[in-house]
Amino acid sequence: MNMHKLVTMPLLFGLSFSSFAALEASHVKQVVGDAFPDYLADHKTITEIESPTGYTEGSKKMAGWVKQQFEALGYKVEFRQNDKGTHVIANIKGDGKLRILLLGHTDTVQPVGSLAKQPYHYDEATGLVKGPGAGDSKASVAQLLYFAKSLQKLGFNNFAEMTFYFDAEEETGSATEDAILEELAKRHDLTLSVDSSPTGWGMNTQRKWVVNYEINVEGQTGHAGNSAQSSASATVELAHQITRIMQLATPLPENPAEYTADALKKRGISDHGQFLPALTINVGVIKTSNTKVNAIPKDAYAKLDIRGFKSADREKIDAELKKIAASPTVAGTKVNLVGPLNSMPAMEKTPEATRMADIYKSIAKQQYNADVVEWATGGVSIGNFTSRYIPTIDGLGVETSDAHDLENERADVRTFVPRTVLMIMTLDKVIDDGVVTPKQ
Repeated sequence: MNMHKLVTMPLLFGLSFSSFAALEASHVKQVVGDAFPDYLADHKTITEIESPTGYTEGSKKMAGWVKQQFEALGYKVEFRQNDKGTHVIANIKGDGKLRILLLGHTDTVQPVGSLAKQPYHYDEATGLVKGPGAGDSKASVAQLLYFAKSLQKLGFNNFAEMTFYFDAEEETGSATEDAILEELAKRHDLTLSVDSSPTGWGMNTQRKWVVNYEINVEGQTGHAGNSAQSSASATVELAHQITRIMQLATPLPENPAEYTADALKKRGISDHGQFLPALTINVGVIKTSNTKVNAIPKDAYAKLDIRGFKSADREKIDAELKKIAASPTVAGTKVNLVGPLNSMPAMEKTPEATRMADIYKSIAKQQYNADVVEWATGGVSIGNFTSRYIPTIDGLGVETSDAHDLENERADVRTFVPRTVLMIMTLDKVIDDGVVTPKQ
């Protein structure tokens, strides 16, 4: 018998244990399965709390609900507030060695009033639930609560401490969020994140870094038909800047229509991000103050969104952008590059994160005969932040589809039990195998 885990029989929470025994899959499945009706009820409760990012009243209600639930389990709960929302941190001590961090978020993208347009609805036949934020990410918020409840019913406290962070500004990001994530990541050993879970047993193991830049071009105005010696077009120089910058991006396919979800499906290909360009550059905004077609624009402005999988590429891109900005091609123009702005790190697969993912996949195959597919994605999550410091795997929550689409967003609550079971058993195995080394 392995003596590094808690025994699997139900035990009273709060007692101290000197030995640990491996969790039995059948017992974990029973405990989590028995919790499903309560999970569903709580999912309905919080989905009907409208909490779009920046709506402080809704954020406070969500924070209050989380606080009440976790304090009832013996957790110490604290709030971190700003003028946009209330972040929640729930922590409890255990008898093991690793410090575990779990991530979820309470904010949604659906504005106040969405509930009246799309009321909560559970289709028992399909297991699909709709409602504002039902999938992203209320289903996973409720899941984290029942992950914690299930651990206690299993008598599992083989951790030095366990912390749940419920982000109030995940959808937009903020300095408050950044500071909390950095603080928590530096004092924990590994992260399990439940956000943005792909369908079909998918999980996220790679996410791109993202950084923004602004390009400001200063030119000289003049009459459009009589300006050869007196003006320099800011818009022409901006066009040259953009053309040169786009050469830095990974080439796109000749026919993008061949890589849509429907097109890949018709070709019998399962899309899990394998066709994503390694380095993408998007010129999302272009402006000039000029409003006359017969006048040379004296100013031009653009915003760039740049993303890539390899962290090393960020410095290379920054250096190249500065070179391009320093060498305008239209005489008489000046270019000012502003950035990097709104920078977020990549979530890369470290050796420890790779091993964690392999354990998750192995348990899924053994317990559910499921083939878990690792996704790579250009979207970011709060797991990007923690991966800078500690091994992180993401997309472990209840599966969702059509996130951010009020009419079509769904949470597949049939996945609550297997997904939660896998999280519990993966954590148990990761600790048992010594995959992650505790920080000193």
